[in-house]
Amino acid sequence: MTNLRYHILTLSAVLLSMVLCLPAKASDIEDELKIQLQKAKTPADSLPILLDLFDLKPRDLTNELGLQTYGTALRAGDESAALEMIRDLANRNLRNDSMLVDLYEKTKKHPDSNAKKETLAFIKMRRNVHRAKYSKDTNNENHLRELLDSATMAPPKDLYNHIVMLHAVCTLVAQASPGDLLCTYLDSLGNLVSQLPADAYSLRNAYAIYAAVAYSDNNQHEKAVATDKKTLEAIKNLEKYYKSKGREYRNYASNYYIIYNRLLSNFAILSEKEVETYHRLAMEYAEADPIAKATFAEFPGPDIYYALYHKDYNTALQLLKKSIDNDYTRPYKRVLLKHLITAAQHVGDKETLMNASLEYNTILENYIKKRIDEKYKELQIAYDIYHLKDNYARLELEKHNSESKRQKQVLIISSISLCVLLILVLILFRLYRKNRSLVKTLKMSNDTLKTERDNLRQSRSELLRTRDQAQKANNLKGDFIKNMSYEVMVPLQAINEYSKLLVDCSDATNKPYLERFANLIDLNSELLSTIVNDVLRLSEIEGSSMPIHNHVIKRRTLCRAAIDSVRHRLKPGVTLILDPEAPDIDAFSDPQRIQQILLNMLVNAAKFTDKGSITLSYRVDERANKIIFTVTDTGIGINPENKEKIFDRFVKLDKSTQGAGLGLTISRLIARLLGGDLVLDTKYTQGARFVFTLPRK
Repeated sequence: MTNLRYHILTLSAVLLSMVLCLPAKASDIEDELKIQLQKAKTPADSLPILLDLFDLKPRDLTNELGLQTYGTALRAGDESAALEMIRDLANRNLRNDSMLVDLYEKTKKHPDSNAKKETLAFIKMRRNVHRAKYSKDTNNENHLRELLDSATMAPPKDLYNHIVMLHAVCTLVAQASPGDLLCTYLDSLGNLVSQLPADAYSLRNAYAIYAAVAYSDNNQHEKAVATDKKTLEAIKNLEKYYKSKGREYRNYASNYYIIYNRLLSNFAILSEKEVETYHRLAMEYAEADPIAKATFAEFPGPDIYYALYHKDYNTALQLLKKSIDNDYTRPYKRVLLKHLITAAQHVGDKETLMNASLEYNTILENYIKKRIDEKYKELQIAYDIYHLKDNYARLELEKHNSESKRQKQVLIISSISLCVLLILVLILFRLYRKNRSLVKTLKMSNDTLKTERDNLRQSRSELLRTRDQAQKANNLKGDFIKNMSYEVMVPLQAINEYSKLLVDCSDATNKPYLERFANLIDLNSELLSTIVNDVLRLSEIEGSSMPIHNHVIKRRTLCRAAIDSVRHRLKPGVTLILDPEAPDIDAFSDPQRIQQILLNMLVNAAKFTDKGSITLSYRVDERANKIIFTVTDTGIGINPENKEKIFDRFVKLDKSTQGAGLGLTISRLIARLLGGDLVLDTKYTQGARFVFTLPRK
């Protein structure tokens, strides 16, 4: 143990002495290498010298030298060195997309190999980051939707292309909603990266660094620490690799410092031994490496996290106050303010606590405003919950008022009863004086009356309790339907995704067999999703919480979208068409609710049509100022006697068909909410025809 400490101290001293004299030595070494380069006679002799010069130069001054080194490597026939140089240049030109495109074209000219695949994938991943962070393209949302469709429905068979696609999804999700969804896709990306060859260091490092930051930002500290530990191992392997190649000036000190600092930022889950080790190593690199030293001067993260771990809040508070307002810490200010508030609370610095809390609240408000569009669904759920709570509070108030009213009524009745009793007592008393023989009979009557009164009160109490229980059960039913509807959708989506993942990961012989079962899972999941959504919509309509958002829409575009959503449900030999003569007119209504109605009508038609056609059409009734939609099929038809029965809840004329019997019920309710109606056309006898009318506003 003593020898180990001695070697560590010796190594730290050597590194420190090297850094203290680095500017002079780097200049001398660079001059010496240039002299050697002039004496080199062949590309093979020049290549290691150029690589050393490249490693010595600052990152922002290496493009010209890097391209020169790449050309020399090609002339020397060293494909590995040439591709390594392209990856280095791609890593240093993240904001220069034209440079990345040029490097990509150069790589395509190389012979096929794993190194070429790795380099092409690395450049594509750099371009993914550039597009997400620095590009002026505002179409990221549509691009993300396309990528998600591709990644889910038809992921690339090639491992490298699959990694690039999933990385693109992660970068766009990180810009749109960097939360649990991002971590889910990062986990999937990590599984793919683990399948790469062991020497694919560039892709492994790119993933590990990106994932560690994302996990830390989302408070998934265990995953962040595990990923950073893997990154440390990868960098150590890189150091060994480059040393074996003679690249002695390749310096990873600043990388080590950043990783140890990031590990310390997750101090809440680290052991004391880990905190001590990471802090010591980070401080050694901060003293030995100029870049790490400059970074530490801007933000002494290791000391801050070390102090917070050991509950030295005085030290943490002073360090945070000095470094929280600079350019380096601006991206992490929200987290640092949280630490500052914690330290100020423990120290009792009320002024700092108040200022930090105000600024923290402001940052949180800005953060929420920035994410408001991306969290629309979550806000919609919160909006529904708010209305549910509001309705519940209103019912509670009504219940309280009703109970107060009943209590008053009981009091009045009791008073009247008491008066009646008093009158009876007086009468009995008078009768008692007149005829003592009637005392016993009157006493028995009085006792009977009291018993009946007590029974009446008990019955009233039981009725009130039963009513309250029924009301509570009704409220719980609504809550249960909403909660279970939302909870079922997530596992269903996971089942679909993992069933497709199992198919994708299977070998070619089993894939057709597994695809058939995956399609069955997908079909049944879709059926269950439809049932759940129907129950949820019915609950929303019953609770008067279904929102209506009217705006100008194109009817033909809406109809096409509905048709495209139902085509996969058609039975073989059945055609689904939109009446070509239907005009493309504008209207003012809620497109989402209209599409729900059209989808239910089309799905119902597809379910009962084994052959022939299904036609969606609409026209304008100028006189009635209405738009009339019709869905006509050549299916089994509906008996006119059941024209109203089919719109009842949970009614299924054919018990063998799928579904819960809510589609037509919900469609009619929504149609009436929109001011229209949905009926069965009993005059049509070649199948079934449903007519949906809507006011033309």
